[in-house]
Amino acid sequence: MSSLRRLSGLLLLPLCSLALADETTPFESCLAMAVGKVAADPKLQERWQQTWIEPGSIREEAYEGQVDGKPASKRLVAQLRRGEQSDGEFVCLLGGDGKALSVSHADDTGVR
Repeated sequence: MSSLRRLSGLLLLPLCSLALADETTPFESCLAMAVGKVAADPKLQERWQQTWIEPGSIREEAYEGQVDGKPASKRLVAQLRRGEQSDGEFVCLLGGDGKALSVSHADDTGVR
């Protein structure tokens, strides 16, 4: 349980701006969805603690597709690192309103 508290504390810091901002940014929306997934999975919690987003690697791309019947129009992608090695990409699909529809982790072998 203490690792969950540490994780929550680390992830809440960048999300604190949610309480102060008028609207959440697309990246904040993605992080909020990711935090929910991490909180529900102990293995994912452990991995998340060892992984970070490489500074300057976040990019937004056009995307055409659907998530649970909702149109997705953008894709946020960030390079993940674990130690000195790449740990794949954090991928978030966004609706036209900038809200997160799904988050996932893609590595060299595919999506997890």
